[in-house]
Amino acid sequence: MASRRQTEGEGVRLPELSRRAVLGGTSASVLALPAASAGPTPVPRSLAESNAAAPFKRWLYLNAKIERLQTRWAQLESWLAREHSWFQLSPAEQQALPWAQELRDIDGCLDLLFEKRDEVLEALPTHGSAALEVIAAKLEVAERLIWAADHPEAHALISGSRQDILTLIEAV
Repeated sequence: MASRRQTEGEGVRLPELSRRAVLGGTSASVLALPAASAGPTPVPRSLAESNAAAPFKRWLYLNAKIERLQTRWAQLESWLAREHSWFQLSPAEQQALPWAQELRDIDGCLDLLFEKRDEVLEALPTHGSAALEVIAAKLEVAERLIWAADHPEAHALISGSRQDILTLIEAV
């Protein structure tokens, strides 16, 4: 069988994992559900409220990761433009620079994270939140989705409402 690896010799190695595979695997493990128990276990209300906010927190986590990678991309690209005249180089010359690999890695990670973030966004509940923590998390997602430069009034209302709810939560 040609698809099986040989077990003799020094050339035997496990396949290398790509960053995309590692990111995908770790993301899937975070979303994995716990195994079913023998019977229903009562869930404390505060834990149930925390679980209700989990999808929103997941979206915020993915969004923060995307923002960090985009910042790194911008820093690296600016440095390459300043130090190596990046934009004057041909594509082949760009690929010859060792830092081009990091840009490709970031690009692959961003593609995967954009897909995951969009999937989570589509699954977010739009109504039915009774807990202040969930409403605050929902408003934080809305705050990130609406750009302050495009809609300053709407962004300010959402941001202010979220801050008001957080103040209420602290007071309770």
